[in-house]
Amino acid sequence: MVEDVQSVGVQDVKTGQRIECDGQRGTICYVGPVDGTNGTWLGIDWDNPTRGKHNGTYNNKLYFKTRHSTSGSFVRPGKINTGISCPTAIKNRYGFIDDELAGVDKDNITSLRKEINAPFLEMVGFSKVNKKQSTFDRLKIVWLREQCVSSYGNDKELEELCPNIFELDLSKNLFNSWETIANICTQLKKLERLNVSENTLGTKIDLIEMKNSFLNVKNLTISRMDYDWRDIQLVTSIFPSLKTLSVPFNKIDFLEKPISDTSLEKIVDLTLEGNSISSWNEVLKLGHLSCLENLNVNSNKIEKIRFTTLDDKMKTDEFSGLRNLHLSNNLISDWQSISELEKLKNLEELRFRDNPVLTDIAFDTVRQLIIAKISELKILNGTEIHNDERKGAEYDYLKLYANEWLNIEKNKLDNLKIEFVNEHPRYPVLVGKYGSPERTNLNTPVEMESNVITVEFVCMNEQTTQKSTKRKLMKDMDVQKLTGLAQKLFQTGRKVPKLSFVQPNLSKEEIPLDMPLQQLCYYSIQNGDRVLVRW
Repeated sequence: MVEDVQSVGVQDVKTGQRIECDGQRGTICYVGPVDGTNGTWLGIDWDNPTRGKHNGTYNNKLYFKTRHSTSGSFVRPGKINTGISCPTAIKNRYGFIDDELAGVDKDNITSLRKEINAPFLEMVGFSKVNKKQSTFDRLKIVWLREQCVSSYGNDKELEELCPNIFELDLSKNLFNSWETIANICTQLKKLERLNVSENTLGTKIDLIEMKNSFLNVKNLTISRMDYDWRDIQLVTSIFPSLKTLSVPFNKIDFLEKPISDTSLEKIVDLTLEGNSISSWNEVLKLGHLSCLENLNVNSNKIEKIRFTTLDDKMKTDEFSGLRNLHLSNNLISDWQSISELEKLKNLEELRFRDNPVLTDIAFDTVRQLIIAKISELKILNGTEIHNDERKGAEYDYLKLYANEWLNIEKNKLDNLKIEFVNEHPRYPVLVGKYGSPERTNLNTPVEMESNVITVEFVCMNEQTTQKSTKRKLMKDMDVQKLTGLAQKLFQTGRKVPKLSFVQPNLSKEEIPLDMPLQQLCYYSIQNGDRVLVRW
């Protein structure tokens, strides 16, 4: 059906041009007459597939093709908005007509006026300062998201208006080519951060023409552009100084090893969140990027992680500089995938939430397992890992698989040992660090286990005659109460003793009890352990 809106004036429009109409965006795919009507019509393929009425066919005649069966419609030229230039958008957003507040975000001023109920708010002294210097030359960060920007304006207009722009957000506007973006950025010699997300730019790029347009851009965001990895490689080839690349929510399902001497070779931060990568082997195609420190592959479809090494105990040469890895909201369903991350040489921070392997496992248990499996991890899910937490996690990890390990060792089951070490590569290391674990009674139901343990208090002060005593304790007793008990047992008076404990059956290493509100079960204190008391 044709939307019969009377034209208010035929504009200079052409196919491929991006437009806005009643808050909706689309692309002009046809300009001309429609049978049975008068005047000129525009055939629009709307970004919103439910905005239109048909697929470009009217009265059984095909006028243009659409991406969706209901995203096409006809409108009069006078109904649409073809956008404004970048300099005009900056003036509209950051400057008043009288130039008294030029360079100040008008949305912020409006918000401030409402907040303090001052409709005639004045910025005292600001207008005088502005009149003594160029109106917008102090602007360094410019956000023009959804401002209907479609062109760069006149030659050198933007360069003369605000030459000091450092960061520019051009997302969700009416651009239809990289050539226009290049004409904007060429004028901004100090530009380092650029966001062109949610524009329909295509990948028609003149590499020679644009090679000097983005010389200083170090941070590029290209989100929701329907790009695949080859598109990304083509686009980034005109950004010689890239350090940070963010390409979330595109159509990337496979990757390719970047050609040497390309912009991607220098990438430090890479975001691939919200794409359709299903195989870790695709991610490994980026493994040779030695400068890469931060990798975000959240919200993809990765099912498992494996590295190829000559010896499963060795570190991998892949991702040699990687320090920060985000793997949340994937389809990872096995704990060996976490063990594989131990092979990364420099991994210090991990984000790992909302994966099937975590289903039905308590939060604290998940955290302990991950900490125990990755030796150099310093931050997990945004929370720092302290030394005492690591020790506790590693002790519990030893106990959890103690029976399986001891059975393999006792019966010299070499084949099973290889499988066990493949799945738990850190286990032999922890046995060497803390000693062989004790066999645990796995047949005792958890709810039947006693909450009472017997520990030996040992006084480490030479001047005290009473050296040790045994007491029964509850596992849910906190360290603060334990300290009070030790104070009474050894009559320390006003001196508050410092406590630590050792597990003679595992190791001689002392573990400090330095968190007063933590319960003894947090430290995994068991029957026969010794609490060392000093003051």
